[in-house]
Amino acid sequence: MQPNQPIQTPQAPTPAAAPAPTPAAAPNTPKGATKFIDGKKVALITTGAILGIVAIAALIVLVINLINKPKTSDNPNENDNPGQTEVGTPEKVDLQLAVDQWLTTQTADNSGIIIYDIDNNEVVARHNESKQFTIDTIYQMFLAYEGYYRIDHSMLEGTAVYPIGEDFDGKPYTRKHCLDYMVRFSYAPCAASLINDIGFENLQAAYNERGFKDTIISQAISTPSDLLKLYQMYWKHKDLSKESWDKIQESMLNQVAGTKDFTYAQNWRMGMPSGFGTALVYNKVGMYGVDTTWLRFSDASFIVFPEVESNKDGEAKPARHFISVVLTTNTTPQEIVKLGRKVEEAVKKADNY
Repeated sequence: MQPNQPIQTPQAPTPAAAPAPTPAAAPNTPKGATKFIDGKKVALITTGAILGIVAIAALIVLVINLINKPKTSDNPNENDNPGQTEVGTPEKVDLQLAVDQWLTTQTADNSGIIIYDIDNNEVVARHNESKQFTIDTIYQMFLAYEGYYRIDHSMLEGTAVYPIGEDFDGKPYTRKHCLDYMVRFSYAPCAASLINDIGFENLQAAYNERGFKDTIISQAISTPSDLLKLYQMYWKHKDLSKESWDKIQESMLNQVAGTKDFTYAQNWRMGMPSGFGTALVYNKVGMYGVDTTWLRFSDASFIVFPEVESNKDGEAKPARHFISVVLTTNTTPQEIVKLGRKVEEAVKKADNY
């Protein structure tokens, strides 16, 4: 009995059938046809292996290209920022030495500083960055962001007119106009009008939700670290329209260094901006003094070094972008200017131009 066959009742023997003829082999069938078929399999396997190696090599090249690709943000709005470059990401420059050298010239430890390299996403200098200072009118940068945000999200009407008189050109102060004057001139009536719209409590709550732990807006108190966080929000401007961001940059860059009835004490470019000759400085100052004595002088800025087509070695260097926050007490603007000069010297030395 053969395996796996059903059990059958025995039958009478059946005459054996004649053996079936064996089919003739097809003409011209090559000897070793089985080996030929195996060869095709080997060829297919070899081809697949080659294609796999090519795919892996292509993947490696792609990964290398991604690693070496200049850093870009996942926020498309950052393409609106000043000094964009196609040369690539600049190498990190450590500015701690420049800050430390400046600190040795100061008579007291009365400053808080943080400098952030936007391109490399790294703090490159710091001193008392978590210490609270009175920031005077720099608090208006918290107010300005929220004001532009509410206009862009239809929570406030930008063309509404405030009953606070007319500007130098005889134009009424609209809400958008006031946002400009508040950043450009630290114009107190505009700040008061915007506060009346939003309310200090609501403004503080908005920034508490954003993670600002050491800032008391109603008292104009903050830290270098919190102001850095605010300026990072501006730089990314995910919540703001391009129109608003363009206007903010223009207000910060083109401030007036004392015109008409403004005195020297209201010169908004005499801090960090006056320390730079190559870089553009988009800034906001906060200051308070009595007669000729400065009790407080603070500066929060975007600093943009332009792209260098050819340095002393004939090399192209990409643009550089920094956020700088300098908060001081009993320090003159002239001392802040000296810090700006040291920072610029360090950057130019690093890029050799």
